[in-house]
Amino acid sequence: MIFHIAVCSPDAGLRSGLERQCMEYFARRADACIVQQLPDAATLLQRDTAGDRYELYLIELAAVASPEGLAAAAELRRRGRRAPLAFVARTPAHAYSAFRVDAMQYLLLPVHQQELSALLDRAAEPEYGPALTVNTAEGLRVLAYAEIEYLECTHHIVHFHLLSGEDVTSLSLRVPFSAVAGPLLADGRFLQPHRSYVVSLTAVRLLSAGELQMTSGARVPIPRGREGAVREAIRAWYR
Repeated sequence: MIFHIAVCSPDAGLRSGLERQCMEYFARRADACIVQQLPDAATLLQRDTAGDRYELYLIELAAVASPEGLAAAAELRRRGRRAPLAFVARTPAHAYSAFRVDAMQYLLLPVHQQELSALLDRAAEPEYGPALTVNTAEGLRVLAYAEIEYLECTHHIVHFHLLSGEDVTSLSLRVPFSAVAGPLLADGRFLQPHRSYVVSLTAVRLLSAGELQMTSGARVPIPRGREGAVREAIRAWYR
């Protein structure tokens, strides 16, 4: 599959930087991407009128008041374009308006590779992509691998921390934690730095002495003897 991405921004440097990050992400996948750089919202709508279609729209909200990118996104939705859409901006001022047009994410500049990779995981993951079924007190939950930040197992209960900020708690396990972690670790995007934790490599923000810092700010401990292996796994993922 060729994944088509529209990057819309008046800043040529930002457009090129986002394109490079997208290309680096897809270099680790079996599929590929084509990024089209568009200088403004008017050009984006012109390309849509001409028949160009994208699997993801990345739009900068450059203006302080009434940014054109928001109006363009609303118009795309009005035209029936349901593809994932995300905004990048220098302030959170328009975050509420962004989610009113069903934005998948609102990223603050500078955009780090881990943040963009997490977004691309969600955008590129097909509806039938890998998922876990979790037995909770409220019933069964199906969690896509792409939405998981990390797992934490305490007292035979697994806490699924999601990229959205939600925490999903399982019922008490009747199987070892390794049975839950196994399918995730086999997927390749997950790592087990500690016997009680499994993390998504796309959500690792920083490796420091004795711990991993996650996108959400959570800190996952690393036993002293595991630091070298964890460091190598992270390097291999971002190679």
